[in-house]
Amino acid sequence: MVTAEEQTMTNVLTAKSTRTIVLVNVDGTQQVIKQTVRFQRSKVPAADGKATYSQWVVQPDSPKEWAEFDAPEIKGCAPDRAILPSEEVNAWTPDSKIVIVYNKFDNERLDSRYIKTQSRVPLIHRPAEPKKDSPLHGLALRVAGLTSLFGLRRAN
Repeated sequence: MVTAEEQTMTNVLTAKSTRTIVLVNVDGTQQVIKQTVRFQRSKVPAADGKATYSQWVVQPDSPKEWAEFDAPEIKGCAPDRAILPSEEVNAWTPDSKIVIVYNKFDNERLDSRYIKTQSRVPLIHRPAEPKKDSPLHGLALRVAGLTSLFGLRRAN
């Protein structure tokens, strides 16, 4: 069975699939990185005059997949995505565009928060002492539970 993608590429002997990664810095400048996988196939003439095509294969000088991408570190900034996973592609994989935006974080503010927390008196966890209830208090709670269980109301 011939797929719709194959029908649109009937006479084409080469194809490529590109992942474009755009890194947007805090100041608005952009860096573009392209990962491209190139494919090829051959046309084989048949005896009846019609042509057949071989399967798509990755070109020898091309990577086999979109490689894993680690967002580069920029001092004082953090990317909204740190890693893009590797991805297998074929001749029909549509091109992809991914934007990674860097946001600035304030080291001085983080440092001052750390210093302030260090100067605080540490909290010591002490288990709560059990309450010493009178037997009447416990009985009143049990009676209240029973009345609510049976739907009884207390008279005003």
